[in-house]
Amino acid sequence: MYKVLPKTDLPKLIGRWMEQATVYAPVRQGDFTKFEPLSDPAQADLYYAANTRYPPKSLFLPQSEVMFRVKDGEFESTEDEVSSRVILGIHSCDTRALQLLDGVFLTGDYQDPYWAKKREQTTLVVLGCADPCETCFCTSVGSGPFDKRGADVMLIDIGDEYVADVRNEKGQALFGHLPDASRKQIDKSRQVQAAAAAGMKKPFETEGIKDKLYSLFDSDFWPKIQQSCLGCGACTFLCPTCYCFDIVDEAQRNERVRNWDTCMFRIYSQEASGHNPRPTNTERVRQRIMHKYAYFVELYDEIGCTGCGRCVRYCPVDLDIRQIIRSAQAWEES
Repeated sequence: MYKVLPKTDLPKLIGRWMEQATVYAPVRQGDFTKFEPLSDPAQADLYYAANTRYPPKSLFLPQSEVMFRVKDGEFESTEDEVSSRVILGIHSCDTRALQLLDGVFLTGDYQDPYWAKKREQTTLVVLGCADPCETCFCTSVGSGPFDKRGADVMLIDIGDEYVADVRNEKGQALFGHLPDASRKQIDKSRQVQAAAAAGMKKPFETEGIKDKLYSLFDSDFWPKIQQSCLGCGACTFLCPTCYCFDIVDEAQRNERVRNWDTCMFRIYSQEASGHNPRPTNTERVRQRIMHKYAYFVELYDEIGCTGCGRCVRYCPVDLDIRQIIRSAQAWEES
């Protein structure tokens, strides 16, 4: 189902949503944009050139999240403390990341009720990338600037209007009342999508990457590529698919809290005995790359990276994961 939305009508539509749900959208904060709850439709900035600095992953896996609390001797779960939400302006790479994390949190014998509740209560209005950033490489990892997987609605910018590709009942609840798009408008939206995909560079190939990385596990490749890495963890902090966490009991507040953690920190793999199976930065860099391009593939048959480019843009020493994968593919032991 294709609907059409004049851009001048978007604030009114957002206001309508805000009457029934919390609406998140990219909000300008200095030189960057960040997903924030809107108090005014005018705050939404859908013209941000690059991805938001922080991925919207935190709206589903908060940096710090109370899992339950004990009050007056009674157990209180917090998983139901989330109401209806709309995320407007999320890009395809971040939507794909949520799908990949669904594999982690919603499959197998145990499902994460906190993640499940937030996903259930959220409608994703995806904004396709007509002009992808030069650091993006979604096409190299099986996605694209208009990848519609996981979208409830896909917005395609055709100038003065958006064509809204309504994908399911959630999307229909938000856009179903709008007029149908004309054949001319739909054709124009397809031209925009084709042009964006054609203009993207494909910096590396992933065929055989899992087996190649396994073959390099004990090689000199990892000591070489980690030399410039500071081990700061910025890449994992900003990554939409990293999900490492720690759980602590805050005794003074009678709460159990889940906090983000990262495999790039030494203490993450430190065992109670004092032994650390990843004692140096070499092992930790290897873990990060192999988890996304080998271990995740082994478990879920998907590359655990969506090509959003945040780790490329914000690494303080310009360590580029695209170059790492290219180097891995070309590496030959001497």
